[in-house]
Amino acid sequence: MVKEVNFCKQVGCNGVVIGLLNADGTVDKGRVGRLVEMAYPLGVTFHRAFDWATNPFEALEDIISLGCERILTSGQRPTAPEGAALINELIRQADDRIIIMPGSGIRADNILELAEKTDASEFHTSARTKVRTKMEFINEAMMEDQSAVRADRMEIEKIMGILASLEHQHPR
Repeated sequence: MVKEVNFCKQVGCNGVVIGLLNADGTVDKGRVGRLVEMAYPLGVTFHRAFDWATNPFEALEDIISLGCERILTSGQRPTAPEGAALINELIRQADDRIIIMPGSGIRADNILELAEKTDASEFHTSARTKVRTKMEFINEAMMEDQSAVRADRMEIEKIMGILASLEHQHPR
Protein backbone atom coordinates (compact mmCIF):
# COMPACT_ATOMS: atom_id res chain seq x y z
CA MET A 1 0.00 0.00 0.00
CA VAL A 2 2.91 2.33 0.71
CA LYS A 3 4.23 1.78 -2.81
CA GLU A 4 0.78 2.31 -4.29
CA VAL A 5 0.19 5.56 -2.38
CA ASN A 6 3.60 6.87 -3.47
CA PHE A 7 2.87 5.87 -7.07
CA CYS A 8 -0.48 7.68 -6.98
CA LYS A 9 1.26 10.84 -5.77
CA GLN A 10 3.90 10.56 -8.49
CA VAL A 11 1.39 10.24 -11.33
CA GLY A 12 -0.87 13.04 -10.10
CA CYS A 13 -3.92 11.22 -8.76
CA ASN A 14 -6.50 13.23 -6.81
CA GLY A 15 -6.82 10.69 -4.05
CA VAL A 16 -6.37 7.14 -2.82
CA VAL A 17 -8.63 4.53 -1.31
CA ILE A 18 -7.31 2.54 1.65
CA GLY A 19 -8.62 0.59 4.61
CA LEU A 20 -7.02 -1.44 7.36
CA LEU A 21 -8.58 -3.15 10.35
CA ASN A 22 -7.00 -4.98 13.25
CA ALA A 23 -7.84 -8.64 13.87
CA ASP A 24 -10.44 -7.56 16.47
CA GLY A 25 -12.35 -5.46 13.90
CA THR A 26 -11.12 -2.06 15.08
CA VAL A 27 -9.51 0.48 12.75
CA ASP A 28 -5.74 0.03 12.54
CA LYS A 29 -5.11 3.64 13.50
CA GLY A 30 -1.32 3.35 13.35
CA ARG A 31 -1.03 2.08 9.80
CA VAL A 32 -3.99 4.08 8.45
CA GLY A 33 -2.58 7.24 10.05
CA ARG A 34 0.81 6.69 8.41
CA LEU A 35 -0.81 6.13 5.02
CA VAL A 36 -2.96 9.26 5.35
CA GLU A 37 0.13 11.32 6.24
CA MET A 38 2.07 9.78 3.38
CA ALA A 39 -0.78 10.45 0.92
CA TYR A 40 -0.99 14.17 1.76
CA PRO A 41 -2.03 16.33 -0.10
CA LEU A 42 -4.13 13.65 -1.83
CA GLY A 43 -7.60 12.96 -0.48
CA VAL A 44 -8.10 9.65 1.29
CA THR A 45 -11.19 7.46 1.22
CA PHE A 46 -11.50 4.61 3.72
CA HIS A 47 -12.90 1.68 1.75
CA ARG A 48 -15.41 -1.04 2.57
CA ALA A 49 -13.13 -2.63 5.15
CA PHE A 50 -15.30 -0.34 7.25
CA ASP A 51 -18.17 -2.80 6.74
CA TRP A 52 -16.30 -5.42 8.78
CA ALA A 53 -15.59 -3.09 11.72
CA THR A 54 -16.80 -4.34 15.10
CA ASN A 55 -18.38 -1.03 16.05
CA PRO A 56 -19.15 1.25 13.07
CA PHE A 57 -19.71 4.32 15.25
CA GLU A 58 -16.30 4.02 16.96
CA ALA A 59 -14.71 3.23 13.59
CA LEU A 60 -16.30 6.38 12.16
CA GLU A 61 -14.75 8.53 14.88
CA ASP A 62 -11.34 6.87 14.44
CA ILE A 63 -11.40 7.42 10.69
CA ILE A 64 -12.40 11.08 11.13
CA SER A 65 -9.57 11.59 13.64
CA LEU A 66 -7.08 10.13 11.15
CA GLY A 67 -7.94 12.72 8.50
CA CYS A 68 -9.78 10.66 5.90
CA GLU A 69 -12.24 12.68 3.84
CA ARG A 70 -14.68 9.91 2.97
CA ILE A 71 -15.89 6.43 3.97
CA LEU A 72 -17.19 4.02 1.34
CA THR A 73 -19.75 1.73 2.97
CA SER A 74 -22.70 -0.52 2.30
CA GLY A 75 -23.89 0.03 5.86
CA GLN A 76 -22.37 -3.26 7.02
CA ARG A 77 -24.75 -5.19 4.77
CA PRO A 78 -24.11 -6.84 1.38
CA THR A 79 -25.58 -3.86 -0.47
CA ALA A 80 -26.11 -0.19 0.36
CA PRO A 81 -29.90 -0.37 -0.05
CA GLU A 82 -29.93 -3.11 2.61
CA GLY A 83 -27.70 -1.01 4.87
CA ALA A 84 -29.54 2.29 4.34
CA ALA A 85 -30.63 2.68 7.97
CA LEU A 86 -27.06 2.41 9.31
CA ILE A 87 -25.76 4.67 6.54
CA ASN A 88 -28.28 7.31 7.61
CA GLU A 89 -27.17 6.98 11.26
CA LEU A 90 -23.52 7.33 10.23
CA ILE A 91 -24.27 10.45 8.16
CA ARG A 92 -26.06 11.98 11.14
CA GLN A 93 -23.17 11.17 13.50
CA ALA A 94 -20.60 12.41 10.96
CA ASP A 95 -22.34 15.81 10.94
CA ASP A 96 -20.41 17.01 7.85
CA ARG A 97 -17.01 16.11 9.38
CA ILE A 98 -16.54 13.37 6.75
CA ILE A 99 -18.43 12.19 3.68
CA ILE A 100 -20.27 8.89 4.01
CA MET A 101 -20.50 7.42 0.51
CA PRO A 102 -22.91 4.51 0.02
CA GLY A 103 -21.64 1.86 -2.36
CA SER A 104 -22.55 -1.69 -3.47
CA GLY A 105 -25.69 -2.64 -5.33
CA ILE A 106 -26.56 0.91 -6.36
CA ARG A 107 -28.53 1.12 -9.60
CA ALA A 108 -30.84 3.58 -11.32
CA ASP A 109 -33.86 1.71 -9.99
CA ASN A 110 -32.87 2.15 -6.32
CA ILE A 111 -30.73 5.28 -6.05
CA LEU A 112 -33.62 7.70 -5.48
CA GLU A 113 -34.99 5.67 -2.57
CA LEU A 114 -31.44 5.22 -1.19
CA ALA A 115 -30.77 8.97 -1.42
CA GLU A 116 -34.02 9.72 0.41
CA LYS A 117 -33.41 7.10 3.13
CA THR A 118 -29.78 8.04 3.78
CA ASP A 119 -29.51 11.75 2.93
CA ALA A 120 -26.16 10.91 1.31
CA SER A 121 -24.61 13.46 -1.05
CA GLU A 122 -22.18 11.15 -2.89
CA PHE A 123 -22.69 7.62 -4.21
CA HIS A 124 -20.47 4.88 -5.64
CA THR A 125 -21.66 2.52 -8.36
CA SER A 126 -19.90 0.21 -10.75
CA ALA A 127 -23.02 0.28 -12.98
CA ARG A 128 -21.80 -3.08 -14.21
CA THR A 129 -23.42 -5.10 -16.89
CA LYS A 130 -22.45 -8.30 -18.68
CA VAL A 131 -21.76 -8.16 -22.39
CA ARG A 132 -21.07 -11.01 -24.74
CA THR A 133 -17.43 -11.17 -25.77
CA LYS A 134 -16.26 -11.82 -29.33
CA MET A 135 -14.64 -15.04 -28.17
CA GLU A 136 -15.76 -17.88 -30.42
CA PHE A 137 -13.99 -20.76 -28.68
CA ILE A 138 -15.69 -22.00 -25.53
CA ASN A 139 -13.61 -23.96 -23.05
CA GLU A 140 -16.20 -26.37 -21.61
CA ALA A 141 -13.82 -27.24 -18.75
CA MET A 142 -14.03 -23.69 -17.42
CA MET A 143 -17.80 -23.93 -16.86
CA GLU A 144 -18.02 -20.15 -16.62
CA ASP A 145 -20.04 -17.51 -18.30
CA GLN A 146 -17.80 -16.01 -20.97
CA SER A 147 -19.38 -12.59 -20.71
CA ALA A 148 -17.25 -9.58 -19.94
CA VAL A 149 -18.25 -7.18 -17.17
CA ARG A 150 -18.30 -3.52 -18.13
CA ALA A 151 -19.71 -0.25 -16.86
CA ASP A 152 -23.07 0.40 -18.52
CA ARG A 153 -23.09 3.92 -20.00
CA MET A 154 -26.89 4.10 -20.11
CA GLU A 155 -27.12 3.03 -16.44
CA ILE A 156 -24.64 5.74 -15.48
CA GLU A 157 -26.58 8.35 -17.47
CA LYS A 158 -29.84 7.32 -15.77
CA ILE A 159 -28.24 7.55 -12.31
CA MET A 160 -26.74 10.96 -13.10
CA GLY A 161 -30.11 12.21 -14.35
CA ILE A 162 -31.90 11.00 -11.23
CA LEU A 163 -29.32 12.63 -8.95
CA ALA A 164 -29.44 15.88 -10.94
CA SER A 165 -33.22 16.07 -10.63
CA LEU A 166 -32.96 15.30 -6.91
CA GLU A 167 -30.40 18.09 -6.50
CA HIS A 168 -32.72 20.56 -8.25
CA GLN A 169 -35.59 19.56 -5.96
CA HIS A 170 -33.55 19.57 -2.73
CA PRO A 171 -30.34 21.66 -3.01
CA ARG A 172 -27.85 20.75 -0.29
